[in-house]
Amino acid sequence: MKISLQLARHEWGLVLRDPRFLIPFAAVPLLLILLHGTTIFLFTNDPSQRWLLTRTFLAILSLIGASMAVPLGADAFAGEKERQTWETLLCLPIPRGQLFLGKVLGILPFPLAVGWAGQIMALVLASLSGSFQYAEPSDWIFALLLTPFLSLFFCSLSAFISLRCETVRSAAQLTGLSLLVLFPLVTVSSQALIGNAMAQAGVLSALLLGSTLCLVLAAKRLSKA
Repeated sequence: MKISLQLARHEWGLVLRDPRFLIPFAAVPLLLILLHGTTIFLFTNDPSQRWLLTRTFLAILSLIGASMAVPLGADAFAGEKERQTWETLLCLPIPRGQLFLGKVLGILPFPLAVGWAGQIMALVLASLSGSFQYAEPSDWIFALLLTPFLSLFFCSLSAFISLRCETVRSAAQLTGLSLLVLFPLVTVSSQALIGNAMAQAGVLSALLLGSTLCLVLAAKRLSKA
């Protein structure tokens, strides 16, 4: 685990070397927060209805944050191949499973930060609009929990797809397609999951299982490289 964290810190440094890369990912949630705030303050007078809108929006922000893993994960291994540093990466004295985990942890903080920052701002707006009084704890706690699980899954999936691809473009396209499939599922099922502890636990467990499966498959593939 220590080796994975060292590799992850190296990846963080590479991303933060050019902070301008992060601007589009911060701009999208901010724009959505602005639109959401305009809606609940100007076009919705019923506080309970305002909270229903916010409740769905919290789940969407989880997915918006997780989407940041697509370009970062696409570069994880396919970028190494394009830069012709793939062989050098494989020569590092790092167990192959920890190599993949290090790449995933190198991506994870960024979608996690975007998702949680957006959700906190949405909850602040809900409090200012007077709608937070209609919230059950499970309404927003599940949304906050969904963000790290969904981010971890997309980081793992995007890194695994990147491992199997030869170019960053193809890896990003394939991961983007999976995001398009999950987006309507999250938005449609978010209402059904509210207040259903068993369903919520099932969703979080499925995301964790998917992340673990990506790790296992990636370790097997790396062992043959």
